[in-house]
Amino acid sequence: MNTFFRFPHTPHLIWLGEGKPRDDKVLSEDESQAMLDGPVVVEEKLDGANIGFSHGPEGIRVQNRGSYLHRPFRGQFTRLDAWMALHQEGFRVLPPHCMLFGEWCAACHSLEYSRLSDWFNAFDIYDLEHQAFMSTARRDELCHRMGIETVPQLVEGNFTIAELKGMLAKAESACRPGGPEGLVIRKERNGWLELRAKLVQPGFLQSIGEHWRRREIRWNRLGVQPNRGDFERTTQREHCS
Repeated sequence: MNTFFRFPHTPHLIWLGEGKPRDDKVLSEDESQAMLDGPVVVEEKLDGANIGFSHGPEGIRVQNRGSYLHRPFRGQFTRLDAWMALHQEGFRVLPPHCMLFGEWCAACHSLEYSRLSDWFNAFDIYDLEHQAFMSTARRDELCHRMGIETVPQLVEGNFTIAELKGMLAKAESACRPGGPEGLVIRKERNGWLELRAKLVQPGFLQSIGEHWRRREIRWNRLGVQPNRGDFERTTQREHCS
């Protein structure tokens, strides 16, 4: 399948920052209430680059929000080639009609991560035939077979907006000391994602000053993981091109 599929922007469940967001959509009160009228899955929102993997005419291809990425990968994607080589067997498990999306967190954007499970953490799998995203359970099962890490899941159940705000205020990130950038709330039914929204820390929304691309790249760090030593030693020798 050669048609480029752009990952959709995730709307805010509610806006916690000052003023109004410039580009992101905010759900209306009715939309937010409708989303929370049943059980939802709550996951940690990671601060990185949204990238996707899919099958192409010449093998696995990788894209960011607006275009395909091409070798040699540079900047924050310098480590991507080595990472893809490590997972080439896993990518064979990905069905040809599916796309794997996730957060590439090798480079520090606004939050510094010191205990990532991997540079890439999957958050969605899109089925091009059904034109829908898989549920977290189906996503996790396929990612497990691929050997791909997924974003940290916090909890599943029924929650009000007030409860989610309280959860965000008290949550500890699984990937760094301190709180997460935000939460992603997913409403699912019959194996598919119905709705997705985010709840972002007000401090994060208000503190983005100097854009991370304008400064020298700082690399995040992996936590202690089995069988990652060789990759860590390899990537630590790399420099931003």
